[in-house]
Amino acid sequence: MMKVIQYSFLLGIWFLFFPALSCGSSDNLLPEEKDDNEKPKEEQPVPPVTRLTAEETDKANELDITWYNPDGIASVEISYLLEDDDEKNTIMANVRIYNETRSSYLAQLPEYGTYVIGAVSIDNFGKRSEKVTVTAMPAEEDAPPVIEVVNDRLPIADPHVIYHNGKYYAYGTRINGFEVYISEDLEHWRRNENLALPPENSWGTRWFWAPEVYWIESKNRFFMFYSVDEHICVAWAIKPEGPFIQDERRPIVPNEKGIDTSLYIDDDGTPYLYYVRFTDGNVIWVAEMNDDLKSIKSETLTRCITASEPWERIQGKVAEGPSILKRGNTYYLIYSANHFESKDYAVGYATSNSPMGPWIKYSGNPILRRDKPAASGLTGTGHGTPFMTADGSYKYIYHAHGSNISVGPRTSYINDLNFSEDKVITITGKPIRPKVIK
Repeated sequence: MMKVIQYSFLLGIWFLFFPALSCGSSDNLLPEEKDDNEKPKEEQPVPPVTRLTAEETDKANELDITWYNPDGIASVEISYLLEDDDEKNTIMANVRIYNETRSSYLAQLPEYGTYVIGAVSIDNFGKRSEKVTVTAMPAEEDAPPVIEVVNDRLPIADPHVIYHNGKYYAYGTRINGFEVYISEDLEHWRRNENLALPPENSWGTRWFWAPEVYWIESKNRFFMFYSVDEHICVAWAIKPEGPFIQDERRPIVPNEKGIDTSLYIDDDGTPYLYYVRFTDGNVIWVAEMNDDLKSIKSETLTRCITASEPWERIQGKVAEGPSILKRGNTYYLIYSANHFESKDYAVGYATSNSPMGPWIKYSGNPILRRDKPAASGLTGTGHGTPFMTADGSYKYIYHAHGSNISVGPRTSYINDLNFSEDKVITITGKPIRPKVIK
């Protein structure tokens, strides 16, 4: 007990003589003295965007909005409103910023007019800058597409066109195998990247001529009839651009040469194949096909057209390139005559009350030749096919010589094809010269 009293006595003496040390550091325990003249720190404002612009694009009612971002912001709020419109109709979008110096936003505007475009910077704490605004007006209509022409001609002969699901597909003679060109307006065509019929998918290896393609709804397939190595063949595909495949590697008529096939399916569903046989020159024949569309009923072979008229025999004894149309109860067989190398290669037609004939040639033949207005000075005009366009009218695609002094390279052209009430076909109008584009 005595030791505790002595300790307390000594501790009291220590506090009496050393009071400052007993309280520790007075700087840490006493409140800081403030300078009455010192002002409180002000909150720094969020900097706004700079160089805000809004420019029209090549699309109607569209603006490309761009700006430069200040440092340290998280997003930019973009707003746009028709000038003088109620603010409740303001359209807003938030654009995240990931340390980009420059940002953009593509505004799809509800209608044409002058718009007030606003931009507000927002930092990570949600604080906002002052709004920067500009006014701008979009394009009222889409700009016309920029088309780069890589070839000012459609470089195929014996051309054929089909229209399917809003697009035109053109096939013709040019290389081993067959290309396909695709268009939406008949003037500008893109060559498909892949061949419609690669040579390895065919029975033959050379002389790929005159392809014609048909959509056969009952079989849910496209069929291509063509000539190869002077034999007639058929291949099929599920798309008009192919690839077409000849799954049975043999000609339609195995033991006889033939060229220039054309299919016609009558109203009762009977299929007929028109093609050229080499019987005293080039002669157009017809035969019923079997339902498989891969073979003919040989016993039905019937001669249709021979080169017998003076205009048909200027050079050679040739009738070829048949195509069939039916209007009412009348069948029209459109064909070409003379050798294809002749400047007088020309187009005529004949009519019948039956797909098997007999055929009566039109007294006003030819309907297309170098001396006809529709040819516009072209020479060697022939071996074409009629086709129906998107609006239900008919046109005729055919080839012509490369120039007045050269057969090649043959080029395809398109004219209007008309039917009159007295069963007369005319080819009219200025030729469309299709171009190949990228």
